[in-house]
Parts: sequence; C-alpha cells; structure tokens
Amino acid sequence: MPLQWSGLPKNTPEVRLVPAPRGVSVRRAETAQGGTEVKGKDLLLALEEAVFNRDSAALGSLLAGPDGGSLRPGEAIRALARGMERVRCRLRDREIAIPEFLLSIDVFREGLRKISGAAGQGGAAGRGDHGDEEENRTVVIGVVEGDTHDMGKNIVAAVLEASGYRVVDVGRDVPRDVFLSALEETRASILALSTMMSTPLENMREVIQWTRRLHPDVKILVGGAPLDERIAAALGADGYAESAVTAPEEASRLVAKTRRAVKAAPAPKAG
Repeated sequence: MPLQWSGLPKNTPEVRLVPAPRGVSVRRAETAQGGTEVKGKDLLLALEEAVFNRDSAALGSLLAGPDGGSLRPGEAIRALARGMERVRCRLRDREIAIPEFLLSIDVFREGLRKISGAAGQGGAAGRGDHGDEEENRTVVIGVVEGDTHDMGKNIVAAVLEASGYRVVDVGRDVPRDVFLSALEETRASILALSTMMSTPLENMREVIQWTRRLHPDVKILVGGAPLDERIAAALGADGYAESAVTAPEEASRLVAKTRRAVKAAPAPKAG
C-alpha cells in the first residue's frame, strides 16, 4: 500500500543525531482527560523520547494532554523527527535490529497523523511547499518492472519520510511510464529506484535514460542487492544507497547538488 504523506512544514531542516539532553527534568501529571501534562521544552523532549523508545502509549498520552493541543505542528514534528534520527543512527551502528526500527517508524507516523489531524491540516501541509527548487525534498520511489520484492523499498521510503522528505511511493513492478508520469505530476527532485534482482537492471537503465531525456534536473538514486557504486554509475544514476540507513545522507547529497546547480545558474534576462 503506498505511503501516505502527512506533510512536513516548509523549510523543515534535515535532522542529525541529537543525543537526548541529560539532567532534564520532565514534569508529568495525569490529567482528567487521561493525557499526560508535560510543560514547554520538556514536552518536545518527551515526544522525541516516545519515538526513540517505541512508546506509542506515551506518545498518545502526551498529545492528549492539555499542552499537546497547543503545540505548534512544526515544532512537534521536528521533535518526532529527532527521535527517529536517533533510532536510525542506532540501526546504522547495529545497536538495534530492523523490527525495533520499524516499531519506531510506526510511532513516528502515528504522531504525524495525530499532529496534522489536530491542526486541521489533513495532510495538506507540505504538498504545495515544494515549488522552490532549492527546497525541493520530494522523492518518487518504486521497484522497477520485473521485480515484486518491495520490503527494502518500503523501509527506505519510511526512513526518507522520517528524515523530512515528501515520499511518493509508486509501488513495485512499476513500468517506466508510471515513474515518468509521477515525476511530471509531483515535480520531484529525486527518483529512487530499487530492485533485488539482476534481471530487471536493463529496465532500470531504461527508466534512467528516459528520465534524463524528459526530466534532466531530477537526480536519480538507486539501491538493491545486485547494485554497488560501480554498477549504479554504469547505469547512469547520480547516487547509490547501500542500505536504508544510508539513503537519507545520499538523498541529502543529491538535494545539495541540485541546490548548488540552481544557485549557479545565470539569472534569466528581462524582456
């Protein structure tokens, strides 16, 4: 099932590993509504910790508390993202396993749904905020035609979403024209292609070639079992992600490359 974008606020910065501050006293009190009352910065820290600790119950209680409804959506989402980034780094360092990582993703997404619902955004935030190519963090992702293995792609999509990207998941066994149509409709800055098999590599090459012709500004990121940096370059891709935990860094590199190209482009002449 395709991922549903809940929307990040415009200019949400990329998050990095941020250790939880030590010695911060989190003041909690049960409310009459059954939520948890936590004040100020402690509430944001508690939201971060709920994602980090895979604690869905704590997340729900915090957001149901009296101060949960007064949170600014952008601040709350960034707190959730900080927790998710800490979890991602633990997975990268092999301190946790993928099942634990996926549980944190579930808590993160639950928080996004509740925050956007409480703000009455209905997922609209972020959809129209990517017209400026400098800040375009939209990714179209899918498994190329000929391959129905999508677990790895799903994890990469979730990690990118948790890292602040708008993710448009077009599924598995995806024909070339579906990718091209998605790029046209979303104006994405990155196309992420995946396969776990060697036989669809020619299909991947074809998608890359047509993307170059029709969407020359789109950066192409590839990943999957039969790929490495050398093969990715031979196929014409701009980047290669060895795993889900390295995908955000590689995507960020491609976004930065696009940003530099935009800034370096000569300004159009008037009249």
